[in-house]
Amino acid sequence: IDVPTPQEGAKEILIRVHSCATCGTDAKIYNHGHPRLKPPQIIGHEIAGEIISIGSEVKGYAIGDRVQVIAAIPCGTCWLCLAGRMTICGNQLSMGYQFPGGFAEYKVHRSDGVFSVGDAPWDQAALAEPLSCAIHAARLLGARLGDTAVVFGAGTMGLLNLMVLKMSGLRVGVVDVNEGRLAKAKTLGADVILRSGTDIRDRVKAAFLGGVDYSIAAYGSEEVNQDALDVLNARGKICLFASAHPVTPFSIDPNLMHNRETSAVGVVSADRRDHAVATNLIATGQIDLSPIIDATFPILDAAEAFHRATSAPSYRVMLNP
Repeated sequence: IDVPTPQEGAKEILIRVHSCATCGTDAKIYNHGHPRLKPPQIIGHEIAGEIISIGSEVKGYAIGDRVQVIAAIPCGTCWLCLAGRMTICGNQLSMGYQFPGGFAEYKVHRSDGVFSVGDAPWDQAALAEPLSCAIHAARLLGARLGDTAVVFGAGTMGLLNLMVLKMSGLRVGVVDVNEGRLAKAKTLGADVILRSGTDIRDRVKAAFLGGVDYSIAAYGSEEVNQDALDVLNARGKICLFASAHPVTPFSIDPNLMHNRETSAVGVVSADRRDHAVATNLIATGQIDLSPIIDATFPILDAAEAFHRATSAPSYRVMLNP
């Protein structure tokens, strides 16, 4: 579909998109739509590209700069934003929902919603957005050198959580039903890999001297959430990283949580500080995200790309406009 090239406003920049990843959310929208999105709309929110025009009031960026785009734009004025909790701003606008995303040749974006990616490969630069979410999770958990963690789910987001936790100095286990995904997790530094099963809680506890400091549910299901909760040490934290569709509530024993001083943390996206860390890691070559790039397609082959992205097992599939 041909659409007019967008025109940037005074505080905006015009980006020539070089890479945009197909997130699981994009695949759901592509196949089933979304209640927050009214067609027609250009989707895609994991973006990297080159600035080709700048608004009259933009400072700090120039034509030719290579940038990564922040997907969500908080209002900046509500009490949550002023308290530094911008990921849960009730007035937040999201790329690909309320305004056009990155599955296009050109995109306009607010100049305060991008970070420089240096000379990083375009496809890896586009993955700063999901990487920042894993960084956000580690920060909210308070993960520290010498701690232990187990990640349930070895898809793209599970592997990104693994990579961030290993960079933070943790001993990390990964649980998944698929042997191929577990093998990938091992190559990316997992200390322990365990195939899912009815005795997974016992095997996690045996591998980690009775339990872990943090468990990350990177796959949304009642069973996974219950397993992740059960394997915690005293004062351990469960991170509910993945949403569940359909919603499947799980049970928490309030007395057990009270007596063991455990807690739960939800993670929905990332703050600006997390994006800054993510883009710096990629731009300086401190992290290599190429192992989680499954395939790359030109934008005209988007249908084939989405088919690949929804085939199991799959990691990130990139579209290059």
